Amino acid sequence: MRILSASSFLIAFSLLTTPARAQAPERMSYQAVVRDANDALVTTGPIGMRISVVQGSLQGTPVYVETHAVTTNANGLATLEIGGGQVVSGSMTGIDWSTGPYFLRTEADPAGGTNYSIDGGSQLLSVPYALHAANSGVGPQGPAGAPGVQGPPGQPACATIRAGNAIVLYTSTNAYGFYQSESGGGFNNAQWTSTSLSGTVLGAIACENTIVIYTTTNAYGFYQGESGTNLLNSAQWNSTSLSGNVLGAEANKNQIVVYTSTNGYGFFQGQSGGNLNSAQWTSTSFGGNVLGAASSRHQIMVYTDANAYGLYQAQSSGNFNVAQWTSTSISGTPIDIIPLK
Repeated sequence: MRILSASSFLIAFSLLTTPARAQAPERMSYQAVVRDANDALVTTGPIGMRISVVQGSLQGTPVYVETHAVTTNANGLATLEIGGGQVVSGSMTGIDWSTGPYFLRTEADPAGGTNYSIDGGSQLLSVPYALHAANSGVGPQGPAGAPGVQGPPGQPACATIRAGNAIVLYTSTNAYGFYQSESGGGFNNAQWTSTSLSGTVLGAIACENTIVIYTTTNAYGFYQGESGTNLLNSAQWNSTSLSGNVLGAEANKNQIVVYTSTNGYGFFQGQSGGNLNSAQWTSTSFGGNVLGAASSRHQIMVYTDANAYGLYQAQSSGNFNVAQWTSTSISGTPIDIIPLK
């Protein structure tokens, strides 16, 4: 059996928003596309999984081990929460993220039992850093936040995300953007702008200037263009419908991609005279089974078992142009993807 990720660096992670007193949330969402020894997707069936957080290297000492019984969907995608399984040894709270590096090792039984087959893993990157920063004791402790209203199963009821000069609060049905525009070189009064969300909310992601919330059916982008001499305009929402089963999202410095089992959707802003233009969506269709995605500072790649698809923006006179997709066919089975940062 092979376990191939549905997101960046072979494994997709995002922090949940379950409150924890004076601590960061101690769960991470995990998705994996599961294939058997014949490279066939293991679809709509139970699988057993063992997840190990390992210190030093993939062959190092496990500091936390848990097991899960999950069911794959029609595309072979398994979804679980690391930190929410049956604990075998260790604890998430006991991990000292400052003494890394740490790696995630995955084992699975396609029959749904505990006859696990080790299938490699990947290094844990940004999420442990966030956990370490939140628990490092730097700065005064703030007041405890109030719990949000219960949302759809598996999704945070209420969450916030920031980018540039804007904040978005989103629930299971609506998104609320908070921002300030500029005039005469100064910030104007802050304003709200909202949009309703269709479908089941799956997540949110931000780059430096834009925010995207994505559901099972649509993606909603929030942005501010510029005019004059880098003066921020009123914030706007720009949405697109999604085709296929949503697998994940990637962001870099100035682009965001939401990708499904059949398509990639890029959200970006071009520039004119040094000012950011209105944000746009651009899409491409995929050939083959999606295996993962990764981002560098200015490019995002999504790859399948047959092709690789890259989103990029060229520049003219120092300004970023309209984003474009470009693809190439690949030979052999992808082993790993390594982006520059």
